[in-house]
Amino acid sequence: MDTFYLKKSTRKDKKYVMEMPKYNHKHHFGAKGMRDFTLINNKKSKFYLADKDKRDKVKKAYKARHGGDKGLGNIHSPAELSDVLLWTAPTLQGGIKNYEKRHNVNVIKKFNFM
Repeated sequence: MDTFYLKKSTRKDKKYVMEMPKYNHKHHFGAKGMRDFTLINNKKSKFYLADKDKRDKVKKAYKARHGGDKGLGNIHSPAELSDVLLWTAPTLQGGIKNYEKRHNVNVIKKFNFM
């Protein structure tokens, strides 16, 4: 089983970077300053939405907009990383578990969550 490392991105316009040592590369993903499902579910986030129906509506709209993105299903695609890590669960930890299960990898986070 491959081990990947999830870190805060060093790019000013991205939230995270997934380092994949076995493949000797990394992928930056998640537009900084934009909301995602983990943020709209986090009471400490400026993007928090108290109404569950509104959160679900935002998620549905994201999935509709990005459902045809190139690279979905590809373990190396920033679109896949964003989709699974940031939009499949209300927490980043839940998204990590979903990514690990979907791609049979181990993800080690290298930062503290909100």
